[in-house]
Amino acid sequence: MRKITKTKGSKTATPARSATLYRKVAGALRREIERGGFAVGASLPPESELCRRFAVSRHTVRQALRQLRDDGLVASRQGAGTTVLQPAGRSGYVQTFASIEELIPYAAENRYEVGAIERVRCDTALARRLGCARGDRWLRITGFRYAPGEALPVCWTEVYVRPQFSGVSRMLARGKGARSAIYAWIEETCGERFAEVRQTLRVRPMPAAQAAAFAVEAGAPAVEICRAYRFTGGAVAEVAFNLHPAERFSYSMTLRHRPAS
Repeated sequence: MRKITKTKGSKTATPARSATLYRKVAGALRREIERGGFAVGASLPPESELCRRFAVSRHTVRQALRQLRDDGLVASRQGAGTTVLQPAGRSGYVQTFASIEELIPYAAENRYEVGAIERVRCDTALARRLGCARGDRWLRITGFRYAPGEALPVCWTEVYVRPQFSGVSRMLARGKGARSAIYAWIEETCGERFAEVRQTLRVRPMPAAQAAAFAVEAGAPAVEICRAYRFTGGAVAEVAFNLHPAERFSYSMTLRHRPAS
């Protein structure tokens, strides 16, 4: 049975809400470090002070500090607190995910401004890109995603959704998609959870159509992340492409030993 914790003076923290909270705390501290709020070698406030500042539990603060350590921004040592490692200033966008569920806090924290919604029929090139048959129909949603307080976008996003889930366009039209994950809406609609998300990263030139928004040169290196969302039977219901300027993107992955059976 999952343990549900409570924070003093706050509502009951469900696992999903807890994940969102620690990411918000980590994001706030990351921005403060990058903007020079804490000098290199300086110590972050003690856990008790961070708990009061963000009105969260000690467990949430520790999760946030662990995220900052995984990102290489701080180091912790018993008896010495948590020390800032990375020089202040914009270091770019760091993306870390450990599970499908962590995509929800990502969607909630980064605003998605939808630019266009259209129905498309796959030509040979698009079919190869999506891994489907030529002539297949999809709903295509495009737009930029922004981090809190940032003028430049985090990424350019193309989302392709199977026609049976085209009702997502109504959700986006009502403004509900800007702070939610499209994949979660599909799960809720069909009553089935995705079994896996297959992720592929590749480097490609930045298209001229998106270069100006990112304030980079057309043709500059860009990192494209493709995520294909599959149900248990292997059927793909959604394929999402996120395009990031390479100079402002890094990907962090933490590997741990599997517990002995």
